[in-house]
Amino acid sequence: MTESTEPASVPSPQDKRGTGLGLALGLFLSMLLAAALVIPAAKAGITPGVSPLVVLLGWVLFGGAMGTKLKRFLAISQVTGSAGAAVTAGVVFTAPILQIVARNQGLPVPPVDVPVLILAGLAGSFLGFGFVGLGTKRFLTDPRLPAPEAVACDRLIETAVSNPEQRPRLLTSLVPGLLGGAIVQAGLFFHYLEEEVGKLTLPAPWGPAAWMTDEGGKPLGQHAHIDLPVETAPLYLGIGALLTLPTAILVFLGGLVNAATVSWSAAHRATAPTATDPDVTFRWVGGAAMAVAVLYSLVMYVLEGRRSADPVEGAEPIDQSLLEQSPGVRRGLYLSIVLGMAMLVAMMVRVGAPLLDLVVIGAVALVLVSLLSGLGGLLSLQVGSSASPVSGTVFMGMLVLALTALGLGLDGHAGIAFIVPIVVAACVAICAANDSSQDYKTLQLNGFTVSDGFWGQILGLVGGAIVVPVTLWIAHQSNLEMGGLGLGDADALPAPQASFFGTVLSSLFLPNAVRPWGPIGFGAVLGLLAVVVDHVGKRRGIILSSLAFAVGIYLPSYIGTGMMLGALARFAATRKVSETTHEGILVAAGLITGQALMELLGGILILLLAKESVESMFAAKDAAGEFLTWPQSIVQASLVFFLLLIGMNYMKRRRVGA
Repeated sequence: MTESTEPASVPSPQDKRGTGLGLALGLFLSMLLAAALVIPAAKAGITPGVSPLVVLLGWVLFGGAMGTKLKRFLAISQVTGSAGAAVTAGVVFTAPILQIVARNQGLPVPPVDVPVLILAGLAGSFLGFGFVGLGTKRFLTDPRLPAPEAVACDRLIETAVSNPEQRPRLLTSLVPGLLGGAIVQAGLFFHYLEEEVGKLTLPAPWGPAAWMTDEGGKPLGQHAHIDLPVETAPLYLGIGALLTLPTAILVFLGGLVNAATVSWSAAHRATAPTATDPDVTFRWVGGAAMAVAVLYSLVMYVLEGRRSADPVEGAEPIDQSLLEQSPGVRRGLYLSIVLGMAMLVAMMVRVGAPLLDLVVIGAVALVLVSLLSGLGGLLSLQVGSSASPVSGTVFMGMLVLALTALGLGLDGHAGIAFIVPIVVAACVAICAANDSSQDYKTLQLNGFTVSDGFWGQILGLVGGAIVVPVTLWIAHQSNLEMGGLGLGDADALPAPQASFFGTVLSSLFLPNAVRPWGPIGFGAVLGLLAVVVDHVGKRRGIILSSLAFAVGIYLPSYIGTGMMLGALARFAATRKVSETTHEGILVAAGLITGQALMELLGGILILLLAKESVESMFAAKDAAGEFLTWPQSIVQASLVFFLLLIGMNYMKRRRVGA
């Protein structure tokens, strides 16, 4: 491949060439990534920032042909292309609450209401877009905010513009990642692979001893143990490879607390059958830890907001002209808020809200979204979009909305059904702010007027709001057809955030709900310890997010284990390398997307054909009718291969700046 020795000339910011193609590619990628990330988000409870991936794909596809238009093309495409993933997080983290609460109460599980979710997604998109656009100056004039994802995209765009022909190699990065993720998922789907690669078992200092018996004289068994399984799914490795090692370790440690809590709760229930279910116990522990971490984040948000007004010695002056907005642009942002509010009202009318409830809760929701979207945008610029505490921010908003509804006399399942779509809209708005603040900062760093990205942002959000509910419906229905429980299925679609939110709403709205104060207190103590670690880390320049630890507690423990393995593979390859390559990002994205798209394709096949018809076409059985699986050694070898693929791609071509 011929490498350019002269950097490409860069047009002035007023040159709009490349905008149209950037919008078109960005919209396509926004809808594709939004749909592809639905199942990973429901499985892993975390979505990585995709802006660097969008820039890489734009560079690979058009880097050799755009010439002087490349810089604007990449900047516009990354704003547009990453927006749909924000809607994915907003919907998947909250919408499954209805299905999970109904199932836990033994009631018929309602289907995914696609029209309501589309309205909620659009309402949140327009509200978040409007409020963040109006608050752009506050976000982008504070030199204390590091904006890690925006800085990474800026460096990536500069590298692409300087050497447009030195594009990342797809055949050794994205392609094997996509194929590997797809093949493994196909093997899982057709029962050729076991769900687990292996399991690490640790002794636990609790539980019944061998000599103990229950009331009927039956032995209760040996001492309890803590299980840390490693799943076959490569998407957890891919997500981990996109996270920083400290964040991945904190999620893993939270998973260790999860596994220990489940073990302790199970042992306690063996001697006290009326004790809280283990699956509910760890949610309360994680939720209490998260509440403490969110309160800490809110306090720091207020303090940092006051400090941001102080001049920063030695800071480079910021070009304020890039942040100026014409009167027409500002009118458009206000119109977006009005349109989002109208959709929110229409959604509440659809679920049967009385006039008083509609007015009061609508007003509370508007104030909450304005405040929490601002908080989400600023926190994203502090720690990056992947590590931003979206779950915690939404949790606090959900509590305010729930208490408002209870004050109006709403309770029972009707109260939960009324609140959830509003929570979905609020979560989408926060996630949109989380993404757009980084994207707008990228435009600013590249010398473009920030408002140039507004059209791309809203286009990407609208595209995501349309495809995400449909994809979520496919995931839910296909899992039911496979004999699963649908959204909230602990093995296939655990939806950890929605499971925890559902537990909290049930305790508030349903009669005779149990609130286990012991686990809540234990979680609060863990949250305080995590906050101390977070604070010490900040003083030493290390991001040790207390929210990452709290999220790890209510994620299934195998997710944190897989993420840590992926992060360790990246760290091992780059710890002695001052400049790394971009192929590692493509491998990680390929593992995530390949498995997700294959799982989505399998779900569509199941909905079009009977489950038995699909299995009979591909899955092999022995004489007894049992599925034939490949030896476990093959599964373990594939795990090692994926880790080596991640490490080798992050390490090679070291001369290319990250």
